[in-house]
Amino acid sequence: MRTSRLFRLIIRSFLLLLASSMSLVSFLGGYSALLILSDEDNIDLDIDIEGDPFNNTNDFEIKIEFEINNLGYFDLEDLKIELKLYMIYDWINKTGDGRNVTWAVELYDDDKSFKTIKSGSTKKNSIKIGPEDLLGVNFTEIMLNADQTRDPVIEFEADEVNISAKYSLGLISFKVKIEDYDLGDFEEEYEV
Repeated sequence: MRTSRLFRLIIRSFLLLLASSMSLVSFLGGYSALLILSDEDNIDLDIDIEGDPFNNTNDFEIKIEFEINNLGYFDLEDLKIELKLYMIYDWINKTGDGRNVTWAVELYDDDKSFKTIKSGSTKKNSIKIGPEDLLGVNFTEIMLNADQTRDPVIEFEADEVNISAKYSLGLISFKVKIEDYDLGDFEEEYEV
């Protein structure tokens, strides 16, 4: 066998092996992502709203805890969560036509990055949004103009929750977008 033929045979074998291994990694990565995202128990999201922004904004806090169970074959890398939170209420119509206007006030808009989640492990992370993280919101004006007969008076909603990460040794990147996720509300009436 001549050297050129032997060299071509080695190159072809190498390319076949490389293509086969890349296909296997891609298949395992896609299957792993499907395992994680197909079962709602693999991603758990708990939201806790503490304090009352209308009485004392210094003790108002939103805690978002989430747990991701990485059932796949590869590590989940570059995990990033982007949040856009809103407070929704009805503005009392003082002109007399009987219709209130629903307002959505942006409270928070930021993203957080987290460490790698090893394959086969479960990781708990949390995002804590305190008074210093909130955008400039005039809670006094909201309290004075919110329709107290609305049930609930104030709602908190995540307009967008984007979860993105890389998988399969960085070959697969994905992004999950959740819109209009209800975070909780204030049902009691506030005295002005």
